[in-house]
Amino acid sequence: MQLATRKTMRFPPRISAAFLSAAAATASHAQIITPNVANGHLLDSRWSQTATNGSGLVQGQATTLTWGFVADGTSILGAGGEPTSNSSLISFLDTNVGSGGGGSDYTNRPWFSNISSPYNRWGQLSGLTFNYVTYDDGVQINGSVNASTRGTLNVRPDIRIGGHSIDGQAGSNTLAYNYFPNAGDMVIDTDNVTFFSNSANSFLSTRNTVAHEVGHGLGIDHLESNTNRFLMEPFIDLNFDGPQHSDILAIQRGYGDVYEKGTGNDSRANATSLGNAATFTGIGLDGDNTTVAASNVDFVSIDGSTDTDFFSITLDQDGEFDVILESLGLTYNIREQDTTSPFDAPYTSVDTSALNNLALALFDVDGVSLLAQSTSGAVGETESILGQLLTAGTYFIRVTGSDDRAQFYSLATNFAAIPEPGSAMLLCASSIGLLIRRRRR
Repeated sequence: MQLATRKTMRFPPRISAAFLSAAAATASHAQIITPNVANGHLLDSRWSQTATNGSGLVQGQATTLTWGFVADGTSILGAGGEPTSNSSLISFLDTNVGSGGGGSDYTNRPWFSNISSPYNRWGQLSGLTFNYVTYDDGVQINGSVNASTRGTLNVRPDIRIGGHSIDGQAGSNTLAYNYFPNAGDMVIDTDNVTFFSNSANSFLSTRNTVAHEVGHGLGIDHLESNTNRFLMEPFIDLNFDGPQHSDILAIQRGYGDVYEKGTGNDSRANATSLGNAATFTGIGLDGDNTTVAASNVDFVSIDGSTDTDFFSITLDQDGEFDVILESLGLTYNIREQDTTSPFDAPYTSVDTSALNNLALALFDVDGVSLLAQSTSGAVGETESILGQLLTAGTYFIRVTGSDDRAQFYSLATNFAAIPEPGSAMLLCASSIGLLIRRRRR
């Protein structure tokens, strides 16, 4: 049985709020991924089996998870020192946030979006799909992973949410804890009335707490930084909204980017369409945002050395075509959570724009014939294919990486059409400035 653990934590100087709990120990049968701060994150496991996908899931693979609430009265094992007692989360939220008329449909509750939006946000940023379900058979929340507790369609969700009294709401107390894959269940401390009823910034305190705990439920460990702010640090931080750079890098390492959903884009046959070359403005442009806003969704990555991303792009007429691949990231200090006084464990400086040496290739309309490739740049350097004279048609772009680390990147293109059929004169080449990727700020 998997037991939740919580560690005694200090307040970092920049934060003066209650802390988030440590995640539970890794559940049996989850796929283990060795965590290393040199990767820029601390993903240490991911789901290897879900109710929807079955078993055999691996690193970088898109995954669907079901989630839902347990009914009040469902037993919750006292996993972190608190006594075993029944869940009272629904009545707690109804009383302190609002019941919305009550009834069995929780989606009508004023508090429902505070819980659901963090799941949706993680899904926006990765190959994860979260499906809310209303069924649950009432077995105890205890972190065990077996046939009687594992997520099963139309019986119980993969991720179950309950709440009971943990350790009060005074001082440095636990807000919630969460089990690692393949359990993923969340327990919220119903003692923290003031915190979870705080409506500031659309209940940001609740949403960031839930988002943090969901991160544990997806396999991400606590980390610390003295240069940047991240969701998976062990203390609640309300200076941002939702997952940040390191958090998104971790989740795309584990479950791929959004283009891995469905059939994925690992082959030419399933290439992601970039549309028309004349109007394409680039993808992956949020990959070096120091602070990730809730509206930022444009993150693209290679999740490791076995990932391949194919894209297609259409030229409506003959012309000169360029494609530019840029590795994106930030430089920051990171360490595993330091729990031993005097809390002076060293930090590691990581440049996440130089984690995986990327390569770029351009294929003809058949998707097989290689027209050009760019592999000469060192890790972190831009790769580009410039000045390709192409006839009208749909071409294919391939991005790969030689190192087993997740790497954010952007793709930009430039296209200059031939003014009229048969003309020997091309339009003037675009300025160097247009070859630099277009950024959205």
